[in-house]
Amino acid sequence: MKELFTRQDSTKKPTIIVRQILDLIEKGELTPGEKLPNEFEIVKQTDVSRASVREAFSALELMGIIKRIPGEGTFISENAYAGKYTSRIILEKFLEDTESVGGSFEALEARMAIEPSVAVMAARRAEPEQIERIERLITDSEKALEAHDVEKFLDIDREFHIAVADATNNEILQKMSRELLEKADVHMWRRYKEDLGLLEKTVDAHKQILNAIKERDPAKAAFYSEKHLARCV
Repeated sequence: MKELFTRQDSTKKPTIIVRQILDLIEKGELTPGEKLPNEFEIVKQTDVSRASVREAFSALELMGIIKRIPGEGTFISENAYAGKYTSRIILEKFLEDTESVGGSFEALEARMAIEPSVAVMAARRAEPEQIERIERLITDSEKALEAHDVEKFLDIDREFHIAVADATNNEILQKMSRELLEKADVHMWRRYKEDLGLLEKTVDAHKQILNAIKERDPAKAAFYSEKHLARCV
């Protein structure tokens, strides 16, 4: 098999693999629909750990650059640079922010799997004072947005998701949610959200989740939670 990847210092982060794949796509050495080498082959070619390769694949899949088909392998997406991922500059900024906060794409995948279920339980169990707390956080986030204080806005964003988890009144889910938010830091999306104008949409999504919780509608809560996370990526 032709070696596509260059050897790297094993201490390098997963973004090295992400950038190599983006470079190969731009050069035409990897084309839409083409199958990528498996994880073991990339590890062999680069000397990067398998954990780093997995993390890179998670990032690329979330970006819509690759798709993984169970039993068949990993392929370059037919729409690798279509739709919302049209700018390499935006992707580069996103990767820089992810490195600066130590963000984890695998943790983000876990959030996407767990948070809709957290919203379901919150819709069933939230106490009035917990709903009021979520409402206050949304109001605070609107004020931060009006003041163009993105750092504060993102801090409140994290507190919103913690408040929803707390509204489950389940200590294990509360702990899991906090741990995942630490690893999939909301600040990893800062410039990405700014460049694509997603900050206002974040507030709207939070309001939809809140309304579903207030209406005691678990199906809506799950739907809007999943939609919110999918829109972020």
